[in-house]
Amino acid sequence: MDMRILITGGLGFIGTNLVKFLYEKKTISKIIIIDNYSKIKKPQFDDLDNIKYFSNKTLYKENKKRINVIKANIKDYKFAEKICNGIDCVIHLAAESGVDISVNQPKFAFDINVNGTFNYLEASRINNVKNFIFASSGSVFGSAKPPMKETFAKDPISPYGSSKLSIESFCSSYSFVYRINTTILRFSNAYGNYSHHKNSVISKYIKNIIEKKPLFIFGDGKQTRDYIHVDDIVSAIYKSMKNKNKCVAHHIGTGVETTINQIIGLMTSIFKSHRLEMPKIIYKNIRTGDMKNSSLYVKNTQNQLDWKARTTLEKGIRNTISWYLNTK
Repeated sequence: MDMRILITGGLGFIGTNLVKFLYEKKTISKIIIIDNYSKIKKPQFDDLDNIKYFSNKTLYKENKKRINVIKANIKDYKFAEKICNGIDCVIHLAAESGVDISVNQPKFAFDINVNGTFNYLEASRINNVKNFIFASSGSVFGSAKPPMKETFAKDPISPYGSSKLSIESFCSSYSFVYRINTTILRFSNAYGNYSHHKNSVISKYIKNIIEKKPLFIFGDGKQTRDYIHVDDIVSAIYKSMKNKNKCVAHHIGTGVETTINQIIGLMTSIFKSHRLEMPKIIYKNIRTGDMKNSSLYVKNTQNQLDWKARTTLEKGIRNTISWYLNTK
């Protein structure tokens, strides 16, 4: 069956990888991308054809091109209601993902992550969209002891985590009251190709090493995260598009904790093979809202979604570094 997909934040890091993946699927007849271009200079779709760009939402008209990219803000509810008409699945990736930004500018993050997301959930309800997929985060668990299970109490320690939890709650209630299928995907720390605009640890360190800038560690470097390659995230999103349950939450991670010091050790070895030296490392105070340790319990997801992360951290970082070195 032909599917019409709408992706918010489709020009971002995960969105770009997802679009390239879905482009190869013959069962998907239409991909509509909503993005405000706030994080990128230009779309990374030069290798794709059958695509049309709209520099303003008012210019958009229904057309036969398989991919439509529309410059629009998710905070515009009227447009959300209009553009979701005839859509089979909404994949909501658009967000202000910086924990530090949510701490310093909580209202700014709230307007995007709560109000903006709600617009597309409500638009999905009104337009009878079959599936709504929401990109959430392990941050909803706050400082809970990892690995974090689905049954753990939700106790976010940052406004970012609170914004994600708020929408998780709406996904649950919308499924119960309005019978819309919602899927909550809690991503662990993502990395991979097309992450050049991201300031998360792996992408930031790779850019700084290439540019010979110092590496900053907030704390002693022993803090841990669960790092997952974007290819594994994309495959999980694709499998979630077939969800027929009213509301389900999946943990999209590896279940493995890795320290910042281990990341630097891996990068030192890989960059040495490229004949690039490591820059100076500077230790700074721990940031407000940052968790000490984090990883997701993934066994339930592996069984329920018939999915598992397949990219090892060494292979993933090696491939990501190669992408950065070969991308202008």
